[in-house]
Parts: sequence; structure tokens; C-alpha cells
Amino acid sequence: MAGLCWTYQDLAKYFDGSLCPASDLNPIIKQLLMTCHGSSVFGIGGHSVVLWISPGIAAKVALKQGDGRHRHEQELIANGTLHDRLSFVSKPRPVLQWMLQLSSAAACLEAIGYAHGDINPQNILFDAHDQLKLIDFDHSPKVGDDLNVGYEPYVRQHREILGGLYGIAGPVTEQFALGSVFWYTTRSSELYSELEGPDQVDRLLDGSLPTTDPQDPIDKIIGNCWNGYYPRIADLVDDISKISGGQTQTKKANPFSGWPKDPTLQEIGSYTQLALKQDALPILFSLC
Repeated sequence: MAGLCWTYQDLAKYFDGSLCPASDLNPIIKQLLMTCHGSSVFGIGGHSVVLWISPGIAAKVALKQGDGRHRHEQELIANGTLHDRLSFVSKPRPVLQWMLQLSSAAACLEAIGYAHGDINPQNILFDAHDQLKLIDFDHSPKVGDDLNVGYEPYVRQHREILGGLYGIAGPVTEQFALGSVFWYTTRSSELYSELEGPDQVDRLLDGSLPTTDPQDPIDKIIGNCWNGYYPRIADLVDDISKISGGQTQTKKANPFSGWPKDPTLQEIGSYTQLALKQDALPILFSLC
């Protein structure tokens, strides 16, 4: 994929002596580049940087921590949410591709010590190329934090209090949410949607979940997610990758062949926005 292909050191050198010195850069940028093997700086805007994480994932990160002015998600709303797709829209459902995209985005956050904390079909949008985008990272908790916000049945309470209202943010809560999303994509109805509110809550409190077919690869993964089987979301990604046979990703033509030599900040911003508009980056999430 074309882009700057910069390391963190290259980025820091670029801003040396500018109005945004390296010492003021958002620490999440360094965490992502140092933690995610093979990642690099794809492009830079006036107040944000786009990081290439893997062939299917990119992150748009505010240059300065707490700067939430730049949001890409609003451009995607017209294409609908996963809930819309499963409820009203008659289109193909590449379930394995969706599973891999969502779990990969969660694994990327996990690699820098964060959980999404609110994975549900309303926070999953589609772009113009029908690729999934996981959004709403504004209040992502750190792994180990109490989890007090969520949308049932993508979170669950426990009879015995474990941390916050919905437990402790981390691989157990993330994979429970993902398992419930995977269930929805394969059944076209949400977990326990046939039950009244109090009955649904009781089932979740008791951890009484539907039986999944251990002979069906996707069902087995759903059951594993509900039972907190994976020590890391990265292990879930590995499991999905094995059954997908590497066929879940569709390669796209690169919208531009290269970047100007020694580009100015304005040129870098223009090329980055071109990539975003032409959707050269299949999964884009924002971190402030």
C-alpha cells in the first residue's frame, strides 16, 4: 500500500521544531507503532495522523491527546449500520470477513492496553465498498478498568459483582460482545430477542446462553467467545483466520501510485484525505 511508510522516529523528526514538537505527540501514536508489528505512518493531516496497522486496518489518531475534532465516521452513516443490514437490507453477508475485521480492530486496541467497551451492531458501520468500520472509540476503557456502560445483550451483568456493572474491561468482555455480534450475523436475530426484558436479563445474569454446535466452526467460535475461552482477542483473530482460509480479504486497487518526494504538510494532508475518500484503508477507527 502506498503512503509515507514512516516509523515513529521519522514522524518525530518531521515535527521537530514545529508547533507540534515530538514531546507533545499523542502517546497512542507511539504505542500503536511500537506494538503492532509492521505498522507505519500512512499519512498526516493538520491535526491527525493515519497509521497503517495491517492490510485490513488503519487508525486515524489525533496528533495531540484529547483532540477529538477529526471524525471520519460521519461519512459512513449513509451506508447504514450492521443492525440496519441485518434487519432491513437484502445484501450478501460475508460473515467470516466481518468476524475477522471486527476482531482484528478489537485486537489492535488490546495490543496497546485498551478495550473498545461497547461493541454492538449500532457501532458498526459500512462504507461505500461494503467494508465494516468499528466506531465510537471516544471512551474506550483501559484493560482492567471497571466496565459500567454497555448495551445488552453485548454485555452482561453477573449475580456476583465483578468489577463494574458489566465486569472488568478486557478480553472476556470484548469477546462476549463479539460472540453476540457473530450470533446476530448468523441468526439475523439478536441473542434472546424473543424474550421480554426481565427474562433476557435473568438469562444473562445466570450466564444461561444458547447451545452452539461444536461441529460448526463459526458456532464453536461463538461458544468460545461467550465462555471467555480466548486469553487474548489476538487468539480469537488467529482462530477465525484458520477457518477463513485467508479468503476473507478482498484486495483493492490502490487509488494512487505514490507520494510526492519530500511532501509538505499540506500535500501529505491532501493525499491522506484522498486515500480516505477513495477508501484505500478498509477499516478506519479514530482515537483521540
